[in-house]
Amino acid sequence: MQSTLLNAIQQRYACHEFSAGQSVSADELAWLQESGCLAPSAFGLEPWRFITVTDAAGKSAIARACFDQPTATTAAAFIVIVALVDSLNPDSDYVRERFEAEARGLNCAHIYEAYRAHYRADTIAAWAQGQCNFAAAHMLLQATHMGLGSCPIGGFSSGALTKTLAIPPGELPALVIALGHCSYAAPKRLRKPLA
Repeated sequence: MQSTLLNAIQQRYACHEFSAGQSVSADELAWLQESGCLAPSAFGLEPWRFITVTDAAGKSAIARACFDQPTATTAAAFIVIVALVDSLNPDSDYVRERFEAEARGLNCAHIYEAYRAHYRADTIAAWAQGQCNFAAAHMLLQATHMGLGSCPIGGFSSGALTKTLAIPPGELPALVIALGHCSYAAPKRLRKPLA
């Protein structure tokens, strides 16, 4: 029995060049962000926020921060996933609020205990950026389901993105998702076998 989710997974590919003149609507961007919000995260912390970029000047600046890769220079829109690093301090209001929500009215002491054992200030940034990949995977699959092309971009200047998007201290760009309508048909999937 073939799953429709598996179909979407099989159809998804990284689009490296988007068609000019075809935009991504505000409603489509909202759907993509909603799918990212529904992604799982360790401890239920959801250590991310999303920045959408659709204006010409902003897209050009994002493309430059992504070293002018064709994927970036032709994208109709971007969603930049930002990791909320400083918010992850175990004593922050953010962590307290997320744990209380995750506990659903029950005692959340056991969640705190496990998180405090996990938390290391010197490695939490990389951990938070990794968590952002869960949100990205949901967005990429949703884009495919909606008939949009997408490509995750990890090759970028963090400093340039931070400056362009006015990302405050304590937050880091984790991933850029380029979006649009792919200018070519889906290539044959080349994946290594399961076993």
